[in-house]
Amino acid sequence: MHEIRIPKLGMDTVDCEIQQWLVKIGDRVSPSTPVLEVESEKAVITIEAGAEGTIGELRAQPGQTVAVGSVVGIIEGGGPEPK
Repeated sequence: MHEIRIPKLGMDTVDCEIQQWLVKIGDRVSPSTPVLEVESEKAVITIEAGAEGTIGELRAQPGQTVAVGSVVGIIEGGGPEPK
C-alpha cells in the first residue's frame, strides 16, 4: 500500500485545494503517472502517483481544502515502496 500525500508545495504553504483527480478507483498507475491537480496560493501543481499499483481510495474531493502532508488517496499492490 502506498499513500498519496499532499507534498510541501512551498516554504509558507500549509494547505491547498483539490482541483481534480486525473484517475479513478481501479485505475493502474506507475510512479510517474499524474494522479491529482491541486492549487496553492501561487500555482496549480500536478501530483504523481509515486508508486506502482491500483488506485484503491480517493479520500478528498474537488473543491476540498487539505493540509500539506494529508493522505488524499491510496495505491494498492504493485510491489515494494520506492526508496
